[in-house]
Amino acid sequence: MIPTPPGLEYALSVHLDMVPGSLQRIEAVPGGGARWSINVGGGCFSGPRLRGRVLPGGIENPHLRPDLALMINARWLLQEDDGTVIYVQNRGIRRGHTPAKMRAWMTRSEPVTADDFYFRVVPTFETSAGAHAWLTEHIFVGVLGERPPELQSPMPGPTMHYFRVL
Repeated sequence: MIPTPPGLEYALSVHLDMVPGSLQRIEAVPGGGARWSINVGGGCFSGPRLRGRVLPGGIENPHLRPDLALMINARWLLQEDDGTVIYVQNRGIRRGHTPAKMRAWMTRSEPVTADDFYFRVVPTFETSAGAHAWLTEHIFVGVLGERPPELQSPMPGPTMHYFRVL
């Protein structure tokens, strides 16, 4: 008998804006590849139970492995409209469905869509007790999404859609 997998419930979407010119490549990573660093300059988020802005000062430090998989390591702060600050840490993986697509994205900054990649993260949320404590009491998964046209930015970053595992 195959067990029934848990369901998912949409929780929120986060649209990041990156700091122009902050992308840095860090060489000589143990195990090969390169680590990158890019600063988060802001953004916004919303979902059925919360809404607010991404605070400036977050950072993404992905590790590009020799097999062209990008190991995600990102940390940022969300500020809910009620003033609550929520710390988010994401770990995950991004890889192109084909090595050629991944190389084109990395070397020529060619535009891509969420369909071009397998991109999954497992976030953890930290916040004070209260209305948003439910974020600290569940497991979530995130997937890369498309930024809506009305939220365009001069330095758009990734859009992540998060789902609570039921």
